[in-house]
Parts: sequence; structure tokens; C-alpha cells
Amino acid sequence: MELNEYGRIFRRRWILILVSTLVGLIVAVVATSLTTRTYDAQAGLFIRSDSETSSSFEDSRFVLERVKSYPDLVYSPQVLTPVLRELNSSLTLAEIRQQVSASNPEETVYVNVTASAGTAQDAAKIANLVAQNLRDVIRDLEGGDAAGKATIEAFVAVPAVAPAAPSSPNTVLNLAMGLLSGLAVGLVVAVLLGSGHRRIRRRGDLSRSVGLEVLGSVADGPHNATGVLSQETELQYRELMTTLLVKRGGHLPKLLMVTAVGQASGSQDAFGYQFAGYIGDSGARTCVIDATQHQEQSGGAGSGQTATDLGFSDVLMGEATLDDVLFATESGTYRIPIGASTEKISRSRAAREGASILKELGDSFDVTLVKASYDSHPLTTWTVAPVAEAALVLVSYGTRATDLEDSVRELRAVGVEPLGVVLLGGQRRSGGRGRGRAHLKVRTSGLG
Repeated sequence: MELNEYGRIFRRRWILILVSTLVGLIVAVVATSLTTRTYDAQAGLFIRSDSETSSSFEDSRFVLERVKSYPDLVYSPQVLTPVLRELNSSLTLAEIRQQVSASNPEETVYVNVTASAGTAQDAAKIANLVAQNLRDVIRDLEGGDAAGKATIEAFVAVPAVAPAAPSSPNTVLNLAMGLLSGLAVGLVVAVLLGSGHRRIRRRGDLSRSVGLEVLGSVADGPHNATGVLSQETELQYRELMTTLLVKRGGHLPKLLMVTAVGQASGSQDAFGYQFAGYIGDSGARTCVIDATQHQEQSGGAGSGQTATDLGFSDVLMGEATLDDVLFATESGTYRIPIGASTEKISRSRAAREGASILKELGDSFDVTLVKASYDSHPLTTWTVAPVAEAALVLVSYGTRATDLEDSVRELRAVGVEPLGVVLLGGQRRSGGRGRGRAHLKVRTSGLG
């Protein structure tokens, strides 16, 4: 995926990411509160050698060699058994071994003794007792003899003190890890959900994808203009028209642009003619131009055109007038085929002259419905958008959400904010298949 696709996924799934981050933080807080606190205290032993027969350098080298073996003595019974007696503790030798440790920093004569306990005072007390006993054991083992061999002396140079804060759990680290873990999980889940080619299955998917209002949905009906619609489909067109009137303050747009998203289907092809026919039933004088239907698609969904029909492209070429290319349909509306001269028209000429012809149609009809796409010719969304009063986006059931988002972004790029979205196809709301027109009329003032 490209970077802009990740940005789109994160914008759409920001609530999921936020919730996941908060959950990670809450889990870290709970885990930290339930973890037993442990305090660490440390005492330091200083080791030196004192010999009458060797130099100070030799003594130092001798101590550095010997001191490396002393940390292991901290686990010996000679060191820990007196500690248990002093503490009067019920701990076993194996258990207290888990609480103590010792180390010799490299190239030093120090032995650091560390003790862990449930309280700061206990940790300091154990560390001091272990350090004192280790000192005594070292003195016993390295006591020297009358021959003048080097003797080793150990001193508790740095007594342990009670620590101010526990060593475990590390609250700051745990919260940071919980926060980052929750954020990471949220981002991964968002990417997985967003990269799975999410498809439009219901009305709720539309508003989540592009933030546009869903004006209506139309179930599959006859894929042509003359087919008889079920009463349910008639009702769905009525609801769509009513919503359109409400959005427009009680007036239908003089020029309505319709663009379809997703794989071409019979429902998409028939929508313009069926909706225009329904508008015509309300008494409005209506005209339809489907720029996505090419001449070779003669007899296509509701077009009724033949390979010899003149059309919009011929008007653009100056080879016909609008009166020449207007054809009445059985539903009482008018249609204008795209024509046979599309290949002769440059895109610049179509953009320059197409809008003026559409304005002329707007003066002659109450509603002119133009179906166009980004790459339809000679009428594209770029040509129709400047003169359109409203735009609808048709989305077929099962369309990929990314395709819808790309289409809406293209419309917005040419300065068009779609009035809303219409979902085509999918499940019917009821099993009604009654045939015959319902003759549901919607009368509005100002319609001829």
C-alpha cells in the first residue's frame, strides 16, 4: 500500500487505535498494581592486601586476581546461615540465595553485595548482614601465615541504606510499554482491516468510508427503462426523490450529475433512466444523457439507441441541433444519446463547448440528469461539474470501499461536494415482488 492509503486507514480507524492504546495503558496500570513490590539495597566491600615481602604493585595484582572469586562466596552456607539466624527467619537456604547476589566490577578491588526484599528496611538489613559475613569468611580464608605470605583484608566500605523507591515493578517503564503495545496492536489491526479490500455491504459502510449522507438505496430491479418495477423499488425511488427535495429546499436541481462507482452493472445503467422516469411521473419535464454509454452498446440498459442515432457528440461537432438528438421514451421523459462522433471530438473542445450546451438544456427542461465519469467522453465529471447544481454518487453493492473513496476524492478535486450517496443492489428489505407501477406521485411547486 502507498503512504496515503495508510493515512486514510488511520483516519478512518482512529477510534479503534485510540481504544487499543487506552486498553494497553489500563492493562499496564492493573498489572503494575498487582505486581509485588521488591526493593534492592547494596553494600560495598573493599579488598586490600598487606604483605611484608612484596611490593605494593605485586599486592595490587594479587588482590585483583583473588577478588574475582569472592562474589561466588555469597551463596555459601558459611555466609548465609548466620544471616538466617540473625533474621530469625523461616526462609530456607535455597530461598535466601534467590534474594542475594554479588559482583566484582572489572579491574576493581570492590565486591558489591545486593539483597532484595519486600520492604526497603529488610533489603538494607540483609545486604549489610551478608556483606559482614562475607567479610569474615574472606578473612578466614585469606588469613595468611607466619611465612610472610600476603594476607587479604576485607572491609565494609559502603554500608547499605534503605532504598527510597522499589526496583520492581518499574511503573514508568511498564506504563510506557503498555501504551506503546496498545498503540502497536491498534495500528496493526487497523492496517489488517483496511488492507482486506473492505467492501460496501450496507448503508453504514458508506458513511464510514467517505462521510457522506446516504440518500437512499435501490434494490435490483429491471435493468432497462421499460421494465416494470416492483412496488418496493418504486417506493425506494420515491424515498430518494423525497430526500433530494428536502436537501434542495423543495426544488429539484435543474442539472443533476450522477456518477457511478464500482464494476459496471445493469443496475447502474438503468438507474438514470428509471429515476428520470420517476421524476417525470411527478410532472417534471425530464431529459437524460448517459455519457458512459457508447454507441456500440446499442440497445443497452434502457438507452434504446441504435448505431445510427445522432447524439450529443454530433451537437458538439455542429452536425446536429438539440432538437435533432432528442428522443422521447415510453416513460414520457427524453433522452439524448452520446452519438457517433465521440472520436472526432478533442477533450479540450468537449470541456469548452459541452457546458454551454448543458446550460441550454437546463433552460428547456425542468430536470436534466447527466450520468458521467472521470474518463467518459465527451462529457466527463470535469465538464459537467461546473454547471451541475447537485451530484449523486451511485455505489453498487459489494464495491470496494477504496474505489468509493477514490471517486469522491476525484469529485472534490474538481470542486464538487456530492449531495449524497445511493446504494444500488443488495438485499431487499422485504420479500414483496408485486409487479405493476404504484403510481406514487410527488408534486412540487415550480415543476412544469
